[in-house]
Amino acid sequence: MVLVGGGLNVCSSMHPRNCAEADTFTTAAKSADMFAVLPEQLTSIANNAIWGEERVIEQQQTLAVLEFVRSKVNGDRLTERDLLRLWRSAEIEIDGIWVSGRVNYSALTDRERNFVLDQLQVISTVENSSRRNSANVRQKEYANLAKTKDAFTVEIYHKIIELAQQVAGTQRKPRILVITAAERDPFASVDFYTNLFEEAGAEVSWFPLNAAYQAAQHIEVDNKASCDQLPQYLAAYHGTYQRSRVYPDLAKELEAFCKKGSQAAVEQIRRSDAIFITDGDQSLALQAFRQPDGTATAELKQIEAMLADGNIIVATSNAGTALMAGGRYQGHRTPMITNGDSYNAMQFGAFDLAAPQSGCDKDQSCANGLSENHLTYSAEGGLGLFPWGVLDTQFSERSRQGRLIRLQNDSQTRFGFGIDETTALLVSLGQSDTAAEVTMEVIGAGGVYIVDNEKTLSSGEGAAINLSKINTHYLTRDDKLEIKDGILRTRFAEWKFAPNNNQTPLLYSGDLFERDNYRQLANLLCVTQSQQATAKTVRVGQGYTARLYKDSSSYARQGAFRLNGTELQYCSYRNMILDIQPAN
Repeated sequence: MVLVGGGLNVCSSMHPRNCAEADTFTTAAKSADMFAVLPEQLTSIANNAIWGEERVIEQQQTLAVLEFVRSKVNGDRLTERDLLRLWRSAEIEIDGIWVSGRVNYSALTDRERNFVLDQLQVISTVENSSRRNSANVRQKEYANLAKTKDAFTVEIYHKIIELAQQVAGTQRKPRILVITAAERDPFASVDFYTNLFEEAGAEVSWFPLNAAYQAAQHIEVDNKASCDQLPQYLAAYHGTYQRSRVYPDLAKELEAFCKKGSQAAVEQIRRSDAIFITDGDQSLALQAFRQPDGTATAELKQIEAMLADGNIIVATSNAGTALMAGGRYQGHRTPMITNGDSYNAMQFGAFDLAAPQSGCDKDQSCANGLSENHLTYSAEGGLGLFPWGVLDTQFSERSRQGRLIRLQNDSQTRFGFGIDETTALLVSLGQSDTAAEVTMEVIGAGGVYIVDNEKTLSSGEGAAINLSKINTHYLTRDDKLEIKDGILRTRFAEWKFAPNNNQTPLLYSGDLFERDNYRQLANLLCVTQSQQATAKTVRVGQGYTARLYKDSSSYARQGAFRLNGTELQYCSYRNMILDIQPAN
């Protein structure tokens, strides 16, 4: 498995800032999503039941602002950037009251805003094409890995291709299936990923497995899968609308895939060498792989069998990585994290409930008394392909140490793994009774934070939680670990050396769980002779103090690594001990 923490920045026609050279793509490549503000689209926005009675004012203001925008553009097509600029800069009067487009835009929930934009989006077509009926030729996003600025992004994608090639053998290109099941709009990134892997040397196909597909398979009409209802299922499960207008060819591909059924899908997996699950929402992706009763679908069973035999590479990014956790380890279920930030995790604890919708605080629609930043998880886990602990992503960049630690404590989970952006954890399953259960290696720009709860002491509940003797490790490039019989062993890269900085500065952070403050503080402790670092995180008079310290078992190694002209400094450590307690 190749478990990526997110943050991969590839040169593409829609993201030219990631390209090492200007003008990498021609004008035939898609550079932006396109929108049009037309009367029939405003009618769809007005009539849809997505607006509850309590949101009538927001609906009316949105329609009025968009009608104003329509009067300015006269039916012209707009990029999303131009549409949002006009929307947010609008100032209009409604019944004697001035309405700001910026305030209106900000007042919408993510669900409402996505709905409106979906209704306004139109197909991007190739201009000045020599082909007949060029207006009907859908414009596609293209990627160019060879001209991507970030060398670590390139390295990780090449590693996926390399491992898939090992499975395929030397006689043909590796076959990779791209799965966009985690994405709200499962069509949006298809062109990008298929072109990316093809350009990198693979034979690639979109594998349209998603929640809407599974719903169609389970809801039969005349003893057949209800594939003609896919647009309704996409709206109900993914919250995405009007996709057949924007991606007509991909919508037909999804329908054809649906009509062939799970037997054909399983055969397609069997013939592949790797699958790549993209970013998005792990709870949404889970519905593509599990039946309504929680059991594995035929597609997941095929992946499980091939992975156990070493006949497939499973590569994931961000939400796709979190999805891998599950199953059982040492008699305990391994949960799947679904939402939350570190402060709210420490303050309120972990909830085995469905994740609240993003933006639900705005319209008070968050269910079960949660707020949109509360820590939630699924005790049943995700796909269960990684049973050794909780998986979290975009880790150090968002200081998610607190939420991982709290979830492990509340769910009684032994190990947790937090993978940084532009970083991958390579996971190899043991192939014999004498080998380790699993071995792992870190590549990329960042590191992997590991929590071992075996000796953690816990007292108090809710905001009064007091945790001590939390054993933490941080592995970086080329470091390895193995787990066997419940024992985790680490091995640092041979090119790293003991820190030779003799300074002992006083280390302190005033806001531990913001930005990447935790990583910065721990790194200073790693590279100096200081024995401890202290920190706090407090909001509105409530919060926590923390102490990260070394003991006789603590061990650190540092080193520099250069990749294609980019040099990074790394410091890895094991057995740094963490205590967290209420600040008051």
